[in-house]
Parts: sequence; structure tokens; C-alpha cells
Amino acid sequence: MSGYSEIDPLAGREDWERFEPCFDEPPEQSPPADSFETIAATLTPAQAQAAAHSGPILVLAGAGTGKTSTLTAAVVHRIAVERIPASRILAVTFTNKAAAEMASRIRAALGGVGAPSWLGTYHGLAARQLRDAPEIAELRPDFDIIDADDSRRFVKRVMKAQGLTEGEENEAAARDPLKIMCNRISKFKDNLITPKGAAAWVEAKIAKSNHSREPIDVHGLRAAARVYADYQRALREANAADFGDLLLWVTLAMQRDESYRARWAARFDWLAADEYQDVNFAQYYWLKALAANHGRVFCVGDDDQAIYGWRGSDIAYIRRFTQDFPKAVQVRLEENFRSTGHILAAANAVIARDPKRLGKTLFTRKEQGDRVEIVAYRDAQAEAAGVVEEILARHTQGAGWQEMAILYRNSFISRGFEEALMRARIPHVLVGDVGFYHRAEIKDALAFLRLAATPDDRQSDEAFRRVINEPRRGFGAKAMEAVEREASFRNVSLLRALDTAALPPKCRAAGLQFAEHIRRIGADQSHTLADIISLLLDATGYRAMLRESKAETTEDRLENLQELIELAGGFHTGRELLDHAALATNRPGEDETARVRLMTLHKAKGLEFPQVFLPAWETGILPSDYSDREEERRLAYVALTRGMRRVSISYCGFRRGFATASPFIDDIPEPHCVKGRRRDQDRRRPAARPPADWRNLPNHLRRP
Repeated sequence: MSGYSEIDPLAGREDWERFEPCFDEPPEQSPPADSFETIAATLTPAQAQAAAHSGPILVLAGAGTGKTSTLTAAVVHRIAVERIPASRILAVTFTNKAAAEMASRIRAALGGVGAPSWLGTYHGLAARQLRDAPEIAELRPDFDIIDADDSRRFVKRVMKAQGLTEGEENEAAARDPLKIMCNRISKFKDNLITPKGAAAWVEAKIAKSNHSREPIDVHGLRAAARVYADYQRALREANAADFGDLLLWVTLAMQRDESYRARWAARFDWLAADEYQDVNFAQYYWLKALAANHGRVFCVGDDDQAIYGWRGSDIAYIRRFTQDFPKAVQVRLEENFRSTGHILAAANAVIARDPKRLGKTLFTRKEQGDRVEIVAYRDAQAEAAGVVEEILARHTQGAGWQEMAILYRNSFISRGFEEALMRARIPHVLVGDVGFYHRAEIKDALAFLRLAATPDDRQSDEAFRRVINEPRRGFGAKAMEAVEREASFRNVSLLRALDTAALPPKCRAAGLQFAEHIRRIGADQSHTLADIISLLLDATGYRAMLRESKAETTEDRLENLQELIELAGGFHTGRELLDHAALATNRPGEDETARVRLMTLHKAKGLEFPQVFLPAWETGILPSDYSDREEERRLAYVALTRGMRRVSISYCGFRRGFATASPFIDDIPEPHCVKGRRRDQDRRRPAARPPADWRNLPNHLRRP
């Protein structure tokens, strides 16, 4: 077999016209004639102007200015006023949650008429496009979409086969070499670099580095190019695609084959893109290819909230929108419906020092409210104790736990707050810790399902590797080597290879019994999807294994499995559930209970809380020493604009060494901030002499 680098993903595509898109669109229904007038009555003049504009437009939507309402109104205008069929509208955003909210609002505004069927995330919509013609990625129909955890397993095996160990990643020995390798492969795909082109791209980067004398990891980059080629070959043999593949191959196909691009572009009369400031290279060119025919694009974004440059997003794309679409107009949404006046004044002052921003100034019709609190602490332990003490005080005064959130720059900062909250017995949740579909027991259950769906296809091999020894059946390294060898020799799936593999009698009997259970349950068409999962968990002994476990997490794991079974009732096929799980990010309902939220500032993007605590505003943390200074400024702006009524900033004099206050604190004007807790200021009596300078550290460090 020739190497993957020799494969042209468009080879053999002599007649694109014979491949018709697999669109199963519901019959179009006419929305009420006054649908747009009804929703327009709830909009500001700027929002209504943006929603009704027919040509290309960039809506600069500041934090809390109602961008979702504007985007919803724009879709409603296209369907109800311009009479564009919903099936010919594509609307894309970044998260399933945002897509679901948008679809719900559109349906409500249209009086129950269906929202555009092509409304979803970049990866979700690209997955549909790739399923229409999987051969462009050298895949077969019904390919699997693997998540990040499964991708790591593939990469780990390739690295092992190539003899790459932690010791060889010299510069990264203190970090996770597997994670570094996965990130590099992901970066290749996000930049539309194929395995064939990776080596040349790396060598060009090395040459550029030699010329500029900028240090780079030469060995690591060359190793990544080699691993990428073998990793992609392994995915192809398993009939699997990772997240990066979903956009990589369809975008390249549209760039390389004009008839393919034109066919897809002709499918849509209008495109809408949310959070445009966060697009990366692949997403940008995917959108441009689809919009090239008519240029009717409605992009919503805010360059002041571009905080994901570290994962490939490029703020340049939103700032060059009018260059890409010369007839485009810009509309600014500046009226904030979330925060009080003092909070907005503080945020405006911080972001105003970014000289390259497109520019806007948020305002509100709300009252000025409480000034932003800025509190100094002796050290991190005192900060955690002080914040938790304040949370208790506010709860006593009537604030609900769910109204308060602690938002921080780096994950390590959360530990001290978790411990302080636990000691105070305050209900809390660490948001974004481990997603529901990423939990081990859920991934195991889905692996059983994948095996039952395609027992004799090599694409189920990764699922087999995951669960053949869950519970233990004697399949250690030697037994697995024998099964792998037999499967390779016969060119069959690992499950099928159990029939003839040279295994010890006890191991062989256990394996054949496992295979019999998988095949029997998977072949029975009378069961619902929920029944299939439940039967698989019982027949394989997995649920019994958990019940017999003495681990503290046993009850939670069993409850998670039961929740998965209940969720399965909402899907028609196993393929639908597997795709949903691969693309999902959050557990249903995980944010709805009365608990204090802890999360990173990046996780908090798009959220709002009545009362926000912002710890560790220190030089080296915010701004970080390892990130772009202006992006860190935008992150501070995002942090401030999460707060609705009260925002408390804090910093320490000592945290893993001596620390100084963030320079962003200096940008907040005196009239809009208060040094120390507001309740302390309210009861403070006039001093006999001027108080000590609150910024004079470490001599005057105090704990309120």
C-alpha cells in the first residue's frame, strides 16, 4: 500500500455531478406574515437596522448587547420578509448550546415553523458535508467521528510504533509529550495542511526560524510530521475522522475543485456566522468558499472579545471583513443590557487602551450600581478565605449560590477556592472539569454500542481495545498482541479475529462469550436504542463490575450510565447518538443547580452572573507572561463584562513568590472603583490621619 502522503483526496472525482447531497429537508411551511414586525418591536434601532440589512454586514456586538436577538431577527427577516426558504439558509456558531438556543428562538419567532436545518456548529455542519461524499477524505460511508480522547489513543499507538517516548521530547519532558503531539497535529489540520504537505511546511518553518534566529523545537516538529502521516493512515483504516478532519477535507475540496465548491455554495442563499472574532484559518476559508457566489453573509462578532488566539483563532479575520466583502457595512451594538454603569465604565476604560480595536463604547440605561471592588490580600490562602467569607456574607444577605461565580485566569488557581468552599460547606461546581460524554463509563458504554453496530468492521477496533478487558477477561498485552496479529493477517476486525486467534483457553472462552453477547444484542432489531445499551451493560458484566466496586465514585458512575440510557431514548439510531456524543461538550442540565460556579475566564466567555469574583489579578497571571499582551487585555475586558450587578477584583502580595497587582487595575478610573469591600467602606468612619496607600505592598498588605 502506498503511503498516505501520496494520496490525493480528490483523485478519481471525475464527475462530481453524480453525487447529490443527502439533504432530507422537511416540507417548507409559511411563517406568519408579521413574524419580523413582532420581533423587531423588541429590538433597539441599531439591532433592527442590522437585522433588516440585505447585503453583507458585520455586526460589532459588544458584550451583553443582544447579539443573539439580532442574529435571530436577521434569520426571521430572511424567512418571513425576503421569503428565503429555511432550507437555503446556513447559520453557524461554535457550541451546541448556542445553536440550540438560536434554533429555539427562531422557531418561537416564526410561530412554530421550523428553523433552518443547516443551523449548527462548524464541526457539526462540516460533518454533514463530509458524510455526503466521504471519499474526499478516503473514508467510507458511516465513518466514525472520534473525540479528543480517542484521538489521543491513536496518536499514542503511532508514537509507540515510531519509537517516540517521553525521553526523546527533550524540551517537553516536564510536560505531556502526547498532548504536545496531538496539539501539533490539530494545528496542521486547522491550517489546512495535509499529511502530504506537513513535512514541507515544517522545513519551511525551520528555515524561517534559522533566518530569524527564533528558537523552535526542530526535532518535535519533524516528529509531528511523521506521526501525522501514520496517524491519518490509521484513521483511514479504521474508517474514522477526528474533529480536524471534518473541516480539513471539505474545505480543501472546495478550494481544489470548483465544481464541488459551486455545488455546495449554490445550496445556500444566505449565510450567518456567530462569534466571528473566534474563527480560525480553516473555518474562515470554509465560510468564504460557501459565500463566494453571492457574498450575502451576516457576521456577528466583537474584536474586543477575541481571546482564543492560543488555540488558533485569528482576530485579523474580523478586522479585515470589509476587505473580504467590499460592499459590506458595519453596525455597532453598544447598548448593554447586562451590567450596571460602574462595571461598564471600568470595562470600557480597560479595553480603550487597545490601539488596534475597531472601536465602540458600551453604555446602559441601568443605574450606576455598585462600584467595582478592588481588594488586596496577603497571600493566596488569605484570598481564598476572604472571598469565601464574602460569599457567605452575601448569601446571608439573600444572594443565591447560583448568582455568584469565581472566574480565574488559570486552572491551578481554583484549588485554593475549592478547598475553602468545601470547608465552608458551600455548594459549588467546577465547570468544564470533565464533560459528561468524556467520562470513562460513558465512553465505555458508547464503545459497547459501536461494537454492536459494526462488529465486523475495522472501524470498531478502537472500541474493542477500550472495552474487551472491562471487566477483566484476561486480555493483557500478550493476548491483545495475538488478536491484533490475527486481525492483521486475516484483514478482519479484532472482534472477528477472536474466532481464530491463538489464545489461552480461559481467555479464548471469555472473549468468544463477549463476542456472542455483542453480536446477539446488536442483531436484534426489536430493541430500542436505550434497551440495547442497557442490555449490553448487563450482558458484558460492566454494570455488575461497577456495582461490586468499592470506589467512592461508583454511585455517580452508575447514575451517569442511567442518564445515558434515558438520553438514548431521544435518538433514532446508534449512529445519531455516537455523532452527538462526539460533538457534544456539556452534560444536559449541569449548569442549572444552585451552586457557586468556578471556571476559567475562557470558559466563562458568553456567560453572565449577578455577582462575580475575579481573583489573581497579578502581573504574570493577568496579563500572563506567556500570551499576547493585547489578548490578555481583551481577556480582562471579558472578565469584567461577565458581571451584572457586582464585580470584585482581588490580588495578592505573595503567590508562588512575591506578586504585584495587574497593570489593568490601574486602567480603572477612581470614580468607578472602591478599594476594599463596599460594605467595609459603608461603615468606615473618617480617619484621624490619612490612611496608608492601599497599593503600597508588601508593608500594608491586609485582609478585609
